[in-house]
Amino acid sequence: MIRFASQLVFCSPQQILRRTVIEQNEKNTITRIFGLDESLAESAQTSFFNGIISSEFISLKQNLNEAILAKLCADYQYIDLSDELILKPVISLNKPLILDFGLNNIDQINKKIDVLLSVLTGFSITDIIAACTYFPAIVSGKASTIQVNNTTQLVLWENINFRTYQFNENTSVKFLI
Repeated sequence: MIRFASQLVFCSPQQILRRTVIEQNEKNTITRIFGLDESLAESAQTSFFNGIISSEFISLKQNLNEAILAKLCADYQYIDLSDELILKPVISLNKPLILDFGLNNIDQINKKIDVLLSVLTGFSITDIIAACTYFPAIVSGKASTIQVNNTTQLVLWENINFRTYQFNENTSVKFLI
């Protein structure tokens, strides 16, 4: 078992946990979730991180055909970031946002996150995390929340401005092993 903790754990847009530990087995299945405030002593063998833990990135472009992706536009504000970057600000259309990087390569995603800082100014970091993880999981029929018995590769979002819940110029993501 391996344990990770951070200031926030993004389970879903409706459930963001503070000071929480996630325990996973060697197959990335979540075996336990508990708050740091629940125990009298610090949890043994827990890696503590500064940032927000979320589930893995999901690319709809990799998992769905073009016809289904086209239908998404009616229910979601779908933005394909796989081929080219957007240069003008993204404005909320009162539909859930989906950001599709077209891949699951952290180095490539981090390069694109730097550019997104200037075009996603109207969105909070939790909106952006939901757009990369939660809503794509719902559309693709995968487990969309961090909960016990779900399997996911955990992602750490680092260098977040916790006062404003916005990106910083140094915001980046990395997989938790």
